[in-house]
Amino acid sequence: MKKLITFILMTLLVTACASKPEYRPASKGSVGYSEQKITEDRFRVQFKSVSNSVADAADYALLRAAELTQAQGYDWFVITSKETFVESEKVQPASSIDLSHQQRVERRCGLLTCETYRRPSSEVGVAFSGTNTHSRKEVHSILEIRLGKGVMSNESSYSAADVLENLSNKLVTNAN
Repeated sequence: MKKLITFILMTLLVTACASKPEYRPASKGSVGYSEQKITEDRFRVQFKSVSNSVADAADYALLRAAELTQAQGYDWFVITSKETFVESEKVQPASSIDLSHQQRVERRCGLLTCETYRRPSSEVGVAFSGTNTHSRKEVHSILEIRLGKGVMSNESSYSAADVLENLSNKLVTNAN
């Protein structure tokens, strides 16, 4: 039984360590980034995270805005609108550990006599999750940006190259 529990715990640990980092394209409402083209030089960039860190979601949205700016052939962007909101819900996981002991009765009969054997039998069923409730928070950071080329228009402009240089190392840090 100890080997079974150890195996299950190790499997869960390896699975958790191998999970994808959250900076990735969002698919069907999942975590990650998405963008919507509004006009030729304007986009809406959204980053959704399951985290308690509003700052991380904002940084990832900025990082995606910088990537998008360069992918469209532009040098810099200005944030024309910014919105951040947090949705939270309490989650109470279900768990169970099942252990049953039974006795198996076997009867062996020969030509003249029968013998009855009683053998213990155990079964274990385990479903892991905590009994404590926890909050699950979804952080949404939404930016509307205008793209530009050449000399930056004002102080509130972001150089796409600078944002990429300064924030892309955050991906390496969070992926470990």
